[in-house]
Amino acid sequence: MIDHSVSCPQARRTYSRRKLLAKWRRDPRWQQMLTEHAHIPEAECVYCHRKHGQIWNGKPVKHTINHASRHLYLTEELYLTWDPQYMEITCRPCNRHYERGMKPCPSCLKKGKLVYILDRDFECNPCYLAKNPAELKRAREGQESFKKSIKDYNAGQAKKRRERKVKHPCKSRMVSGRCQRSAIGSRCQYARTKAEAGCMDFIRKKGVKA
Repeated sequence: MIDHSVSCPQARRTYSRRKLLAKWRRDPRWQQMLTEHAHIPEAECVYCHRKHGQIWNGKPVKHTINHASRHLYLTEELYLTWDPQYMEITCRPCNRHYERGMKPCPSCLKKGKLVYILDRDFECNPCYLAKNPAELKRAREGQESFKKSIKDYNAGQAKKRRERKVKHPCKSRMVSGRCQRSAIGSRCQYARTKAEAGCMDFIRKKGVKA
């Protein structure tokens, strides 16, 4: 039997890599590194500065070791050997967001919140707008103006549809342009001046002249 399924080479590489890293993390040396460097009371995340075991929003903070340099993933020995130059202590959320190029918002940390922003940013949008009320006012005015323009546009389009229906002499033509006598809801293809002569299903409205 021929297997016609198609697999992505990159997906296979990602799966194999994660499986290999999971195997390395089951090694006693990895657990020893965590015990000696990440799971001690004074261990502090280099990004959010929370300590291991600290209660944050009702849950204890758990730390891990971040391999900040890609060359540490080349071999098992490099991965499982403590190197303070290329390894750093981070909490698990910061470790995940590090791979995405993100960091905690410093202003939110002072408020006891953990919000991640892009590494090139200085603070999140809510914190920036709280310090710049004029920008917040301008942004809200822009949103309201946009909503009003959409509402006005839709109202204008609805008005045009109603006017077209009134001007069209056929009784079966709906506001949307569809024909009520069509089983599949197709649109009327005749102009108001040609509908009576061209359409077999034409029914004149009362009081509407050609």
